[in-house]
Amino acid sequence: MSPLTGRAVKVHFERCPSSPASKAASLQIPPLGAVCFSPLGAEEPESPWVQRGRPGAQPPGGVVYFGELPPDEPEEIGILSPFIHKALPPRSSQKPPRKETPIKTRSTPESTLVLELEGILVCCSLTSSQDADCTFLTDFQGDVYQVYMKLRPHVQEFLETLAKAYEIFVFTTAKQDYTEKILDVLDPQKKLIRHRLYQQDCLCVQGYYVKDLSILERDLARTVALDDSLQGFPYQISNWIPIPGWLGDRQDEELLRVLPLLGKLSQAGDVRTEIRRKYRLCRLLAVD
Repeated sequence: MSPLTGRAVKVHFERCPSSPASKAASLQIPPLGAVCFSPLGAEEPESPWVQRGRPGAQPPGGVVYFGELPPDEPEEIGILSPFIHKALPPRSSQKPPRKETPIKTRSTPESTLVLELEGILVCCSLTSSQDADCTFLTDFQGDVYQVYMKLRPHVQEFLETLAKAYEIFVFTTAKQDYTEKILDVLDPQKKLIRHRLYQQDCLCVQGYYVKDLSILERDLARTVALDDSLQGFPYQISNWIPIPGWLGDRQDEELLRVLPLLGKLSQAGDVRTEIRRKYRLCRLLAVD
């Protein structure tokens, strides 16, 4: 078990200000999914968010990229979401955020890859860590906190490999200034991750920030999204590949494990058909 379990800073699962949970926050009662920061020097509270993911098989020996495809048999996943037990409001009833769509150039790959940031590519914590890859300061509600960040094993190979086959977006429910500090470490020259979307680009649905891939104005038949929670892309479940969240385990191999599948999907005519067959996701929610 990772020493960071229960202490990861889940900024991107902060509830929307309009949710009933935000009223509880005014009474100093931290709601499920909210971010509980403590000032520098104070004892850090346990995070109320517990990551749940499906353990993945380790790739057999050495570095694996696009060479060995995972089995095609359908897989069951055990990742739950607040929306499974509630009727998901129709997307047409949600007010989409305003966003200028990035222009797709001739050199841009046809396929699109959308990545959540924290828990997928990095792990951040307010707990002092001597083996952190970097630290940075962030402001939250008028207080400044030092964040200790670890890079998920093989993240650089992952991004460099997939940037050749995909137009890569980071689409996160974290705030922009916090996200930019992480991305300045991951991709300082902005050559791998072509576009960045933040909390202000999300929809607020039933008190949660969720991401709608239609804002990208890319062909959804050629768009794949990686996240560790069904909550991330509830309106495009057939585009979503579940990946176990990362809390700091230096032996983690999930980014290598998923590369062969992503290589196969970059050549698919419609990724949704392949994802439906492999994960049987659509029966969890009655959405496309």
